[in-house]
Amino acid sequence: MSPELLNLLVRAAIFIVVLLTAFAYLTYGERRVLSWFQWRVGPNRVGPWGLFQPIADGVKTLLKQEMVPKKADKFLYLVAPMVTLAAAFTMFALIPVGEGVYITDVPVALLLFLGLSSLGAYGVIMAGWASQSRYSFMGALRLTAQVISYELGMGLALLIPVIIVGSLKISDIGMIYRSETWNPWYLLVLIPAGILFLVAALAETARIPFDLPECESEIVAGYHTEYSSMKYAMFPMGEYVAMVAMASIAVHFFLGGYLLPTINGVDLTNWFGLIVGQDAALYPPAWLGLSQEYMDALSWTALGFSTTMTFIFKVAVLVFSFMWIRATEPRLRYDQLMSFGWKVMLPAGLVLMLAAAAITVLLPAAETGTAVAEVSLNVTH
Repeated sequence: MSPELLNLLVRAAIFIVVLLTAFAYLTYGERRVLSWFQWRVGPNRVGPWGLFQPIADGVKTLLKQEMVPKKADKFLYLVAPMVTLAAAFTMFALIPVGEGVYITDVPVALLLFLGLSSLGAYGVIMAGWASQSRYSFMGALRLTAQVISYELGMGLALLIPVIIVGSLKISDIGMIYRSETWNPWYLLVLIPAGILFLVAALAETARIPFDLPECESEIVAGYHTEYSSMKYAMFPMGEYVAMVAMASIAVHFFLGGYLLPTINGVDLTNWFGLIVGQDAALYPPAWLGLSQEYMDALSWTALGFSTTMTFIFKVAVLVFSFMWIRATEPRLRYDQLMSFGWKVMLPAGLVLMLAAAAITVLLPAAETGTAVAEVSLNVTH
């Protein structure tokens, strides 16, 4: 096995383990957040502060009886949850979570991300049709129309930073916020585009107030009504992982990615490196008996840790906002959902795209995509 392939497999395995753990404790965290907002008691019995509740839920799910409807299309019935979960996990293969911390960072990562975000809907459609249940089929039809309606608005919102930066590479987008490439006029389009994307992301992941395909508070559970045990668990698992993926893309495109600003000449992006020390006058390698090569490796490791922790914090803030919305907002009627998608989201996205193009053309050439690409090259290398 080649070292490149081994490195790729190790990174993928680490990402999968981290995402599975994150899914388990996102369910715990969401129940806690909902209990705070709604004055209820959250998980508090299994382990200290209920921290072992996700483990208990996992064991309970594994031990539940596996059932398949008699008239179901068994092949599609079994494949559907796998497609939903695989699409959500594969999205993370395209998202850098820190400086040098990623599985792959291809030049057309945004196009692949949009394709994968749509692919998850196929799993839901197959689940609804293969179950041979009216309730499941109705939930699948709702999601089909919903994804088509809001995917357009989401794509247009993501085009705003792409127009400014001039690149489809996700790691390049955050470079727009560096002092060398930043211009306050960008805020005229980036702020509304960020709001537009977050609304569309809620609809794409079927979160409240756009959870019409599932309607978890009703008697049935929509497209996965006929599923049980681990096959059922794959659907909420895919939903939570997709929610984190959407928050990660929002961080890269609208919140500066894993970068932090420069204040008084100090670049805070490598905040852990500032603590460990990179200044030879303060931390000479000779004092510690360390070679310059070791100090360089330590500096690179500190940069990776700093950017990864910064990225995780930003994503956590957005995920918390998704939970906040779930705890406080009522569900839309289906006609309201469709009307908002076609009559508000789509026209707003088109207007913002034209405004971003106008701003990019009118600003000096040095402050647009070319300079962003140069800063990206300097930071990376």
